[in-house]
Amino acid sequence: MSDFRSILETTAEFVGSLSPSLIGSAVAQAWKPGLPWRQRFLQWAVGSTVSYYATLAIVAVTDWNGFVAQSIAFAIALLAFDATPRVSRAVIDALTSLPGRLADRFLPKKD
Repeated sequence: MSDFRSILETTAEFVGSLSPSLIGSAVAQAWKPGLPWRQRFLQWAVGSTVSYYATLAIVAVTDWNGFVAQSIAFAIALLAFDATPRVSRAVIDALTSLPGRLADRFLPKKD
């Protein structure tokens, strides 16, 4: 029974720590009407993940309280939320050009 309680407390703590970032991502999506669901989900995942880890980093580096760190992390997550389409497009472009670049570098040129 104590193991179940410990798992339940850990799960509640994890969900509680993600709540501000998830809510912040939902608010950011309200500012962007007309996005397709795939893009909404991707930006929601990126925004909440960045916010969560940015909050942990800010608290670890500055030792500020959770509210201040979450406020700063929310602003960072908004930037990440807006940058997601450009970053994903750049990653896709880099990956699609990679085989050609590798072939040019390692395979001999034909005369």
